[in-house]
Amino acid sequence: PAPSRPSPRPGAGHGVFQAASDDNLPLFKALVMVLDMGRGCPKEAIEGLRVEEAGKLQGFSALHIAATRGSLRVCRYLVEELLIDVDLVDKEGRTPLLFATYHNGGTAEYLLDHGADQDKANNDGISLLHYAAESGNCEMLELFLAKGAYVDPVAAHGTPLHGAAGEGQYGAVKILLDHNADYNKMVNGVTPLMAARDANSTECIKLLVKVQEEPMLKREIVASELISLGSISLKKKDYAVAAKLYSRAMQLDPDDAVLFSDRSLCWLHMGDGRKALLDANKCRKMRPHWPKACRRQGEALMLLKDYEGASERFLDGLKLDPVDTDIEDALR
Repeated sequence: PAPSRPSPRPGAGHGVFQAASDDNLPLFKALVMVLDMGRGCPKEAIEGLRVEEAGKLQGFSALHIAATRGSLRVCRYLVEELLIDVDLVDKEGRTPLLFATYHNGGTAEYLLDHGADQDKANNDGISLLHYAAESGNCEMLELFLAKGAYVDPVAAHGTPLHGAAGEGQYGAVKILLDHNADYNKMVNGVTPLMAARDANSTECIKLLVKVQEEPMLKREIVASELISLGSISLKKKDYAVAAKLYSRAMQLDPDDAVLFSDRSLCWLHMGDGRKALLDANKCRKMRPHWPKACRRQGEALMLLKDYEGASERFLDGLKLDPVDTDIEDALR
């Protein structure tokens, strides 16, 4: 079910939270300065301020409230001026993006455009794609997928396709299948088709049966063609095009670590260290003993100026392949 729309309640920091809710930027800025008490660390002060009262809002930050209430001016101030973490989590591990998704599409797009992680799951392993799919929020589902969200994250109750099928959300099921969701994925002995049958959703059942009749060979051929085109673009140093082609190939073959490595390289050349590191980390998770995955992590961390972390990743790679000259050069 969709999270309820929160409103600030009395307690510590109530004035700050109320100003965030009202998008009263002048008052919000003034209260942040009061909260900082002249220490010159407004970022740390506002990131540390959370709703303390027990209940659904416990652990909420000012950004959670601003994002939820559509307070774009306060969101911009927090993200662009104070540079706070856009992926701050509440007590359940939920980010501001989740609540913005349900209650205000404008702030959701803003957060995504400013680095919010559309793949970040809560403490129960439930991703934003799960929430959007199960509630039938097709607009947000399309937005997340267009931003490159992984289509098949697994939670205890299954993938987003399981959730959409189990709730009889035909539109969401179709969107997920159009983005090559794994319709044969079994979680706890249940496939999406079984979930649709349990929900007595005739439309979803028909759609899932139809897609299962289509040959997998077509997907493999298309993925291979996209990878080939991506490699050509990479050699031509057309990194933006290469990244898009690799992203499309990932929708067809999301378990190919090489694709994440190659797209990480594209982000590196484009100067986007955050995205480069996200892909490098996924690559390393898929193939923990692959030296190139370590190198990609190190290169991304270097771009982000985390030199200590970069050195550790490069050393990890050298332990796996002591004669890797590329890693040796990077360590010099």
